[in-house]
Amino acid sequence: MKGAFETALVMMFGMMFMVMGMDYLKVVVMNNQARLLAENSLAIIEHQNRYDDSVQVLIDQNKGYCVSCILMIEPHSVYLGRYRVIVNYPIELKHINYHTMAKLELLSRPLS
Repeated sequence: MKGAFETALVMMFGMMFMVMGMDYLKVVVMNNQARLLAENSLAIIEHQNRYDDSVQVLIDQNKGYCVSCILMIEPHSVYLGRYRVIVNYPIELKHINYHTMAKLELLSRPLS
């Protein structure tokens, strides 16, 4: 009887920590996917040394890295000739009912 009770307690707490670990792992994976999308978009802009419709087509081909991410590219208001690459992505921790949007922002080097 004592062994069954201890096993039930271990399984109950063990499963709780396993669910928490899987949720935190999803956050880490989503963060890495958003970072990969942002850095790849920034690399394409800097490699082409411009940002126009043809560069946007190249960037759109790489959106498969993060399907739930929202990518925005805009000129920087202070640093002329530079672009801001902004990626918004969801963070969800279902075991504590926490839902929010995270933001990742990168700045390009000066383009000529």
